[in-house]
Amino acid sequence: MSELSRRDFLKTSAGAVGASVAASRGHAAAKVPKGPPSGAKIFTVFGGGGPSKDDTSVVPTSDADLLDRLKNNCPGIEFVVRDKKKPGALESILNEMRDLKKQGYDGVLLFGAPRNYGLAETGLPTIVVYSIHDFMNIPYTLFAEQGKILTTTIDRWHFCSSPKVSEQMEQDLFAKVRLIAVLGRMKTERILVCTDDRFVDVYHGCMTKSHPPGYNKIYQKTLTDMLGTKLTKIGLDEVASEPGIQHLWHHNSDEANKIAKMWIRDAADMVNTIESEVVRSAKVYLAMKILIEKHDATAIAFHLRSLVKNPKPEDRIWPSMANSELQKAGQVGCCQAHVDVVLTRMLAQYAFGRPSMMGDYMLDTYNNVSYMMHCGGPFNPYGDDRLIPYVIMDHRERAVRAHSKPGVGACTAVLYPPNEPGTVWRIDIMTKDVRVHTGTTIANPTAQAMGLTSVPSPYKPHWNETMCRTKFAIKVKDAKKIQRYVYPDKYGVHRSGTLGDYREGVKDLAALIGLNVIEEDA
Repeated sequence: MSELSRRDFLKTSAGAVGASVAASRGHAAAKVPKGPPSGAKIFTVFGGGGPSKDDTSVVPTSDADLLDRLKNNCPGIEFVVRDKKKPGALESILNEMRDLKKQGYDGVLLFGAPRNYGLAETGLPTIVVYSIHDFMNIPYTLFAEQGKILTTTIDRWHFCSSPKVSEQMEQDLFAKVRLIAVLGRMKTERILVCTDDRFVDVYHGCMTKSHPPGYNKIYQKTLTDMLGTKLTKIGLDEVASEPGIQHLWHHNSDEANKIAKMWIRDAADMVNTIESEVVRSAKVYLAMKILIEKHDATAIAFHLRSLVKNPKPEDRIWPSMANSELQKAGQVGCCQAHVDVVLTRMLAQYAFGRPSMMGDYMLDTYNNVSYMMHCGGPFNPYGDDRLIPYVIMDHRERAVRAHSKPGVGACTAVLYPPNEPGTVWRIDIMTKDVRVHTGTTIANPTAQAMGLTSVPSPYKPHWNETMCRTKFAIKVKDAKKIQRYVYPDKYGVHRSGTLGDYREGVKDLAALIGLNVIEEDA
């Protein structure tokens, strides 16, 4: 591709983009896992309560029917059932619940008011289910303060005039139960952190400060206690000494060539970079797959910028396109060692089925726009085989300060669709906080200039040309409210953006994990 200025690209590419975008949407991405794997185990207690059967001819939903619906809507979860209504059952159940963690349980599900609060004090993620119009002997305030307890409501006696309301109650219950299985999955997850930074989670506060002594051990212990997820940290020495990676980097690779051609074919266009740079990005993807397999990892944070020691400027690499390819298969890859963001994206993938984007966080308080920017994002942000348009570009951090030359790198400007709900959020392991706000995606000016949308954008096209290439941007009501919680020393400068309004799901996850929720736009 001949060298073009980005403005020339925007002027000339609109006519040709239709066919390439159609091809992009037609490409079948790898199937994304729709739910957590089998093996989650939930201790389930059915209690009494509700109207007397001789007061009405209405037949309530039985324990057996409710259990069947749970199994059908929460596949892969084992429900171990106990009936508190049986004489003498309470004492036996409480005795059994003393060591549920040792017995391999992932959570507790309680139907009816737990008049003995010990039923909800196992330390495991717990859901207490209230049937409307039963006596509300449920200490909601205490449960909220105690943490790791969610409450929800069902209509077992069919009181609601609208069946849609009753159905929504059940669906909310099923969604919350599936979150317990997600947290069960997190206990088996293994993140490979590839960085030469001395910390497992990069510090971005005042340059005169840093993480405290022993931070890595403190962080990993806190993470293990909270989610059970394991971390393995390696650096360039190990990556550069891997024979398979060195052979891949220094030799022609038919597989890398094939992947690069797919990326180029599926792109809306390519500007200011060349095919050989895309091939190098494909080699990075294959190298990351080698490392994932070698270390038996389920997610990867890749903060290295070379696969070889003593790299030349043209050896500089970035994993942005590799991460996008991993996301097609429902696997999380992150181009920097921000483990909190990696964990946030894992939770979004497993709980909501949505690949997310990591980015440096920005706020525009005059246009009321909250956005993140980075060198790429998911091609499939809906979590299925729908791919959104993207443009392959040179990398902002390229060591070779030219265009369409060896060493300029390859990354993507992913063009998110406008007028879609979006969630910006991040969990913070050390502060035990979850910060979240929501809004509506704005039109990307590049997409507008290419004729992909007629929705006006608050920004001019060079907004996409400067800094990081991909922007996940949402319109919010009052950006100044969100600005109150921007504090790099405490929370870093990166966040995660997920297409869709998942505020309530994020709050439910936080409750089950035992995290404090900060609704930044409240």
